Amino acid sequence: MPNDESQLVVFISLAVAGFVALLNHATVCGERHDCTRKGTCYSLNSGGVLDYSCSFRTTVTPAGFALLNISSQRDTMQSLERGVCAPGLRQQVDVQTGELRCVRKRMYPAALNEEIGDPSGTSDHQRYCGKWIDAGSIARGDQKWAFYDDGSTAEAVDDLIRAKGNARIATTDVAKFRSACRTMVTSNSAGASARQAYAMLAPQLKADSPGNALTTVGYLASHYCDTPALVGISVRDNVFVAKVSPGVLLPAQELKNALFVAGESRDTRDLAMAFAEAMAAPGALANAVTEAHAQVVTQGAHAGTWIDGFVGPSFSIAYDLVNDPLSRFMGAYETQGATQALAYLQGVAAVCALSARAVVTAEEGNVLPMVWGMQAHTPRAPTAAALGRLRETDRDLFATHTAALENASTVRLSSLSAISAATHLGAREACLDAARRVFPDDFDRLAFNALITPALYARLETVASALRQATALTVTEDLIGNVFDDYPDRQAAVNKVNAARVRIAGAPRGSWAGVEREFRGPDLTSDDTAIAIVLKQARAVFLDRLLPVVSNMDVCEHPALYDGLSRNAYLLLGSTSACVMILPGLVVPPFADERYDDASLYTRLGFVIAHEFSHVTALEQQWDLEYTGKLLQAYEIATHVEAIADLSAATALLRLPFASNETVCASVSQLFCGRVGWLPQSSTALSAPARHPATNLRGDNACEFLRRYFPPEGTPPHS
Repeated sequence: MPNDESQLVVFISLAVAGFVALLNHATVCGERHDCTRKGTCYSLNSGGVLDYSCSFRTTVTPAGFALLNISSQRDTMQSLERGVCAPGLRQQVDVQTGELRCVRKRMYPAALNEEIGDPSGTSDHQRYCGKWIDAGSIARGDQKWAFYDDGSTAEAVDDLIRAKGNARIATTDVAKFRSACRTMVTSNSAGASARQAYAMLAPQLKADSPGNALTTVGYLASHYCDTPALVGISVRDNVFVAKVSPGVLLPAQELKNALFVAGESRDTRDLAMAFAEAMAAPGALANAVTEAHAQVVTQGAHAGTWIDGFVGPSFSIAYDLVNDPLSRFMGAYETQGATQALAYLQGVAAVCALSARAVVTAEEGNVLPMVWGMQAHTPRAPTAAALGRLRETDRDLFATHTAALENASTVRLSSLSAISAATHLGAREACLDAARRVFPDDFDRLAFNALITPALYARLETVASALRQATALTVTEDLIGNVFDDYPDRQAAVNKVNAARVRIAGAPRGSWAGVEREFRGPDLTSDDTAIAIVLKQARAVFLDRLLPVVSNMDVCEHPALYDGLSRNAYLLLGSTSACVMILPGLVVPPFADERYDDASLYTRLGFVIAHEFSHVTALEQQWDLEYTGKLLQAYEIATHVEAIADLSAATALLRLPFASNETVCASVSQLFCGRVGWLPQSSTALSAPARHPATNLRGDNACEFLRRYFPPEGTPPHS
């Protein structure tokens, strides 16, 4: 009985509590209904099916503002709009989730955000950024003011792209792929789609002679398959060349699994395994790779395509003398024969079809564990992000060399596999991610159109031209030019700046910052499944990258090497040429806005452009180390390449009539200020010295340099 009574008491308490809660809920809902009808409040309900809340926020009438005496008080209004957000941010309600978010306050025409600075600060980064830094903290790493919200910008662009992927308005190749992809995922037909893709490749496979076997290697390499030799792009003496580099040794069991999925016979599977085992055997015959072999592989990559009409005497081919997978392939062909070689190449094609499937949906059942661990077979850095694209490893502006171009141009489908299995609920997101990996140029264009207005684009042409001239003059003069030990090297650097082009990924083709050529899309039909479209698009991307090589185009015709939404820029530096690449994700506040005044635009995004131009100084073997050491004494040695580019850019900006010592200092300090983690750095971070000056120190050092060498009028220069 006591237990029954206690249970009854609990039940009654719960019932009373529930009744009171419902009564209160009804009261709040009634109040909200009444005040929204009168216009004295507005609902905070997100409108979702499961959102039963009756929350609301009151509105203040003009009479109320007058009574509160705040209608003319700017600081009070700014405080109200800031709410719970850190200085420099403003409250907004997310239209999709209904959640409160803090977003960057848009500043224009002057870009400097004085609200985040602390005038009493003892350093430049504190004076221009101190309040925002003090308003938050992070455990590890850093969080820069100019970069902290790049993920939110990418999400906003994705929202725009999602709206264009409806099956009913599938007008572009990207939209057609996404429509076919969602149908495939919803219908669970990925396996059948992969078999169709394999059947598309199989008729072109031949191995009846060593030459035809190498031609087939090139054909499969042009689809970004895991072949014994990869065909990419490099630069030699400032000219594009096709580069045949080491490929992949495929495990025998995975070849067998892939051929089984593709529907090939047991005999074919056994032959492929025998050939793969012969290639991998210790002491296997390995024939030396020659230029003739590289030429045959490269010809196979484009034979029978529209590229053939552009091939001329200027078409150059480079190759790695040491190419173990290709050497073993040729040796196995000699010992095992043409039949086994053909079976192996069929296995490569089957693996390629399943890798294309894995770009969209996870490979379940461990049929191809290599799809998840292929990087272990041929480690390449940085990590692949899309066809022809690398995942950025550095969040700051940097110089890059031909190795990055080679790595990007040999990204394989197996390295772009989906992170998780697509489900009926996740088909939309999985297909959007797959499209981003396979149609990188289209996504660059979408990012460009979403982020860069025509008015801003037109202004940037003038900015680039002015800063090219200013940087060339800066390198000519002794303050920066003396970093070169020999005058001819200095003059060569000046010539590079004068000849350098500025590209913006996704810019209209044929415009001042776009490539000159048109992209030739694949021949798609309504019968193509999503995986077949992946392979057709992969080859279209390959042929587009090969066109500048066979046509001897300018080095700046190279495609972007990193994702267009990255908030970054880089310089592709050759022996006598240079090409500045601006990614659209960088052309956003606080770097750029069409309403920025000239001082703001030039000292922000203009600083980036001048910094990239100034990377013509990046060849350390040309430096006068004694002079450079004195000039850069405030910097760590590992950061000297980036430091000299910073100081050269700051000096170049002072040549402009609207830039002063203080405006340049303020912009650079605010762009690169940030919060620094309070935990020690990880062992991985400590193992690789930073290439860029540390957060906050970057602006502080630039400002100190300006005060030392370009003091304001009436101020004596530092000794």
